[in-house]
Amino acid sequence: MKRIFLREFPLKNNKLLTLFVFISVIIGLVVDFWSGSHVDDWVHDSALVYQSRQQWRYTGIVVLDDDVPIEVGRKQALPLFSRAIEHLIAVGAKAIFLDARIAKEMEGRMPYAQCIEPNGQVQWSMPECEITVGQQCQINNSSVGNAPLKMSKQAIKQFIIAPYLNGQENLPDFLLYDLEAAVNIPEKGIVGSDRLVTRGNPVARYLDLSSDHAVIKLANFMSVDLTNNALQMSGDDEICDENRRCRRIRLGRPIYETRMQGNRPILPVSLLASCDVDVARQAAALLKNKVVILQLTTPTEATDIIVTSMTTALLGSHDITPGAQFLVDAVETILNADHPRKPNRLIITLLFLFVAITGVLASAFLKQHFVWIGAICMFMAAIGLCFFNPLVQLWPVTMTMIVYFFSIGQVIATFLIIGYREGVLISHYMPRQIHNLLITLRSDESFQNHRCLALVLMSDLAGYTKVTGILKEPSHVLMLMNDYLGETSLVLQDKYNGWLESYVGDMVCYYWPYKEQEQEQEMAYKNALCGAMELSLLQRQFFLSLPQRYKHKIDADALAQVEGTINAGIGVSVGSVVMGDLGPEHGVRKFGIVGEPLIMAARMESLTRFFNTEIILSGDLVKSCESLGFVVRRLAKVVVKGQNKPEDLYALGHAKDPRFVECNVQAWENWINAVEQNNSVKPNCPEIYVQDKQTIELWLTKNLLAREGFWQLDEK
Repeated sequence: MKRIFLREFPLKNNKLLTLFVFISVIIGLVVDFWSGSHVDDWVHDSALVYQSRQQWRYTGIVVLDDDVPIEVGRKQALPLFSRAIEHLIAVGAKAIFLDARIAKEMEGRMPYAQCIEPNGQVQWSMPECEITVGQQCQINNSSVGNAPLKMSKQAIKQFIIAPYLNGQENLPDFLLYDLEAAVNIPEKGIVGSDRLVTRGNPVARYLDLSSDHAVIKLANFMSVDLTNNALQMSGDDEICDENRRCRRIRLGRPIYETRMQGNRPILPVSLLASCDVDVARQAAALLKNKVVILQLTTPTEATDIIVTSMTTALLGSHDITPGAQFLVDAVETILNADHPRKPNRLIITLLFLFVAITGVLASAFLKQHFVWIGAICMFMAAIGLCFFNPLVQLWPVTMTMIVYFFSIGQVIATFLIIGYREGVLISHYMPRQIHNLLITLRSDESFQNHRCLALVLMSDLAGYTKVTGILKEPSHVLMLMNDYLGETSLVLQDKYNGWLESYVGDMVCYYWPYKEQEQEQEMAYKNALCGAMELSLLQRQFFLSLPQRYKHKIDADALAQVEGTINAGIGVSVGSVVMGDLGPEHGVRKFGIVGEPLIMAARMESLTRFFNTEIILSGDLVKSCESLGFVVRRLAKVVVKGQNKPEDLYALGHAKDPRFVECNVQAWENWINAVEQNNSVKPNCPEIYVQDKQTIELWLTKNLLAREGFWQLDEK
């Protein structure tokens, strides 16, 4: 079960993991501080839609409605809103904001709607005709036209209006409000800004906290204490365009109809401007103790609309919010102090700490796919936090994932660095061919052990034990061996594509696996035999270079003894081997081969001590040697220790070598045949093979020659 979920972290010092956690948290906190919450608008908008405002506790809206006849124009409807203002103030409304940019200078000689009759008819204020001396009709302003927004001195004190049209600011106020109201306008004025603030984004998500904004003025009319308390909660404030302080707004879903009932009142002006005072006051009473925003358009008109999170959010209605509703939601946000907010810094720190610990431990000790499953779970959990709490919704989702990925990234980078270092180590300790063969296997897959044909080359130093006694200093022994292997056997890997089986002390073993295909077999035979010849040449050159190579490194007397002692032999065999993994299933394993060719190669290499040759090979290779231009000399038919089948053994060399001159080779063949057939020593053995002759004579004295004409050796 552990193998399914867990993996081993390659470092034993877990302090590094603690450092990764610390770095991830610090990076997360710093980047989160500088980036703010706007990087998560894509999820915060959806969360705000999910937790949208359901009630207007302190506000309401009055709109132009369809019961106002279509022939009543916008300017002509101003007296209706003036009448609605008076009724609202009379029943106890806290303040009124006219969300429209209008001119102070109006056309007084046109009809204005004064009120709406119960039957839906409009009661007009018409221009008056005054007969002049010349009996002509002079058109004068209607009674309402002199001040379309005429209101009482009490109403003007609780009234706010959006900025006037350009060029109208300095005109007299009585042109619009009448003289009584104009003289009672407060010193600070009645204009409240309706500007939108953003943070470099066309989507309106913020309310302006400037003191001149209509939202703040309306909130102050409602409750100075609530407003001041809300403004003091500055921990979640941000800086919007033009360096203005701003705060996230909690919006309600857009409404495109009038509502007399419910938690979000949108009243028709036709009722509040009714000619029947009782009807008007009854409707106005619905907005008692509230601040009211007047909208000079119908709820469905697209003249004052704002793109908000309700428009862009994944879970939103994708509707555009009317300007008056945006302002109402802004006022409610201030007074309810329910603005969307970020968790405090301590909570964010603990969140990042949890995420970093999870990421580091998961990536260090769990299998890779569980790390990515964890990332998905972490992502969904971070998003879920935004939907869980109705107030704390601005959770750092993106930064949480950055902390997670940064934490796992550090661990993965550690694995990569260690993997790179292991790769370098493997390149030094594992043959390239084996690495390329095994790297394609899955982590849970093992190489399928199988039989194959292979040539095996084994080479060993003669006198190695004596050399180690002569040198005594371990560093000198290792220096000599490393130089020897680097100068000699490396050619088998690089030039002849040999597969290293092992180094055992002074012994080195290579093999060339091949399939039963003529071309592949020929290449394997060529590489093995040519490699053996070049290895032998390099070994002789290395031994000859010892005096000069170690002149100032090893004592001269010791070096002279080494030079007179050291030598090397090579054995080459071919046959069927088992290739695969060697070792316990859950322990350290080794890739290699086992089989008779290794035993034969080792036995043949050891026989080079008893014959005048550096290379001995089996009879199966003779034909290939001749095709490559090499010369062979049969040494004897032998059954080596550990084997039952007799094998003709051959020495391998060049034709220019006196040991492989044709006449000498033939003379030796005649001599050894006579010995093996007649069990007697013949005097006509060439002098160059004196060592070989002594070996055969020794074997004869030990009675190792079988009746069948082969030598049954009893030693390795």
